[in-house]
Amino acid sequence: MLVLLAGCASTSQTSSTGTGLRVPDLDRGRTSLGLNNPNNVWDRLRQGFAMPDLDNATVRDREAWYTRNPSSIQRLIGSSDKYIYHVIEALESRNMPTEIALLPYVESSFNPLAVSSAKAAGMWQFMPATGKQYELHQNLFLDNRRDVVQSTRAALDYLQRLYNMFGDWHLALAAYNWGEGNVQKAIRRNQAAGRGTSFSELTMPQETRMYVPKLQALKNIVRNPATFNTALPNIANHPYFDQVRITRDMDTSTVARLAGISLEDFRALNPSLNRPLVIASLTPTLLLPWQSAPRFRQNLANARDQQLASWTLWTAPADMSVTEVARQHDADEDELRSINSIPSRMRVRRGSTLLVPRHDQHADEIAPHVARSGNISFVPEVVLQTTTLKAEAGDTIASFAERFGLPVSSVASWNNASPGTRLSAGQEVTVQLPRQQASQLRQQQQAQAAIERRAREAEEQRATAAERSARASEQQERAARSQPQTDTASTSSRRAAPAAETRASRATPPAARTEAATSTRAKAADDSRKRSSQTETAAPVRGKRNSRQEEAAPARGQRAARAEDSSADKRAGAGKAASRTSSKAESADSKSGNRSNTRSAKAEAEPAKRTPTTGKPVRAAETADTQPARGKQAADKKPADNKAADSKPSGKTPAAGKQPADKKSADKKPATDKKAAAKSR
Repeated sequence: MLVLLAGCASTSQTSSTGTGLRVPDLDRGRTSLGLNNPNNVWDRLRQGFAMPDLDNATVRDREAWYTRNPSSIQRLIGSSDKYIYHVIEALESRNMPTEIALLPYVESSFNPLAVSSAKAAGMWQFMPATGKQYELHQNLFLDNRRDVVQSTRAALDYLQRLYNMFGDWHLALAAYNWGEGNVQKAIRRNQAAGRGTSFSELTMPQETRMYVPKLQALKNIVRNPATFNTALPNIANHPYFDQVRITRDMDTSTVARLAGISLEDFRALNPSLNRPLVIASLTPTLLLPWQSAPRFRQNLANARDQQLASWTLWTAPADMSVTEVARQHDADEDELRSINSIPSRMRVRRGSTLLVPRHDQHADEIAPHVARSGNISFVPEVVLQTTTLKAEAGDTIASFAERFGLPVSSVASWNNASPGTRLSAGQEVTVQLPRQQASQLRQQQQAQAAIERRAREAEEQRATAAERSARASEQQERAARSQPQTDTASTSSRRAAPAAETRASRATPPAARTEAATSTRAKAADDSRKRSSQTETAAPVRGKRNSRQEEAAPARGQRAARAEDSSADKRAGAGKAASRTSSKAESADSKSGNRSNTRSAKAEAEPAKRTPTTGKPVRAAETADTQPARGKQAADKKPADNKAADSKPSGKTPAAGKQPADKKSADKKPATDKKAAAKSR
């Protein structure tokens, strides 16, 4: 028994083999309650209006738009003739305002196949997650968000829940569009600000702000269409479809044939089906036009032994091309691709569920768990590309094919060879590989070739460097072999020179030796001046400092000259004393002379020292007590000594620098003079 509330009469439901609402043989003029039963759905709809009216500028703006576009309102309302009766009955059975039957006009224009940009689907526009929350199953074979009966049940469940949450139908409708959480936040913000919490007072997006006014404008037009110069289409107050149950899998074309309707009419009432196969375990109830349902039931009973489904489900055991699947199931490739919605240039991934021809009419029906878990996924189709790869040493066609994971027979046929054919290192082998793999292998071989080229270049560079090093070592060995002879000759020459000088000095008279010493000191002074001049030329940056040192040089030269005079006097006195010594003292004088020579040589090897009183440079062996006879000879050579002092480099004190050449000669002279004096005696 169905009770119609809000001014609507109750009606009885006759028995039927289907599960839908059937009222074909009732007196539609009167109900058991004695109330007038409306003749069309619009009268029935008006009797159930129960929402408070919303009256504002937005509502009037929507009314004006519909009035200016009467054809649009005709198309909008005319698309609901198959479904609105069922929606009104569902609302009345729940004692809900019948204005909600106009909500699919706002949501989708009563189009069950509508899909929004946000992926909301069906005439009630359920999002995928919300649909699952309200048991609207979605898988490979059906989407119950598009099912007329299932989606209406879920939408009314949701709206009832929202009304119980807010206690206001306008807020419930706003939450249906915007989300319950957003409406709750808007209410809390207004409460915190001390403002009202009605629909008109909340701050919300423009789409939601227009949502309820659109519904109110349609309600006003349906309530009084003449006021808005609108004529509503005539929709009988009678169900358009009936629900029938099935227990066997069927093709959609078979259902339409048994019902005596077109396939388009069947799809319009059953838009949830994604494939041309009705799986009884997933869709046990079908919608058929009211007058076609009895025929379908009769024909279905008569076709008990016939095959009703030409398709069944099959799970791919591996990644396969459509061609391979079609060959395995003896199916047409294009038909197989179309019925499973397989894009071009795609392969079926392993584990995918496909519709394939059913050849055994006595095959079992598809199991529920297989149908519910069915899915399909794809991988890009492999496009082979012919390329060449290089073989390695010792390769054969068979080993080469195994290394790259290719069929041996295919590689052999591509290269017109047998599997045992031997390949030389670097020989190019023709293969057919997937484009991406071929590109990767070519890049790897190019990289390997570059590495080998760099290794060869490095080896050549090392060989060249080794050759140069060997030549340099050979040259050094040659130089080393010739060096000892040169060093021996130089050493012999250096050793022979002092001996020759000694012999010459012994044979030379004292006067000649004095002149030679004077000449030597003059030459040393000239050399010193040349070296000083070269130093000044090579170091112009030190010019100023050298000039200051040059200015101080004369004073240092005078001091050096006075020191030389004193030393010469002492040496002269020592020479005279030695000449007057008796022959008995010759041996002692000779020994003393030898000791003086040793001290003189030692003094030449040591730096010049300064006297503690005057600070003038003196030799350790040059004392007035031991060499008084040299003074006169040194006095005779004073001009040369002054020149040598003038030519000394500036900036160095006598203690810090080397002794002048003439002074060294003078230091070596006393021993020679004493020996000459002894011989003359």
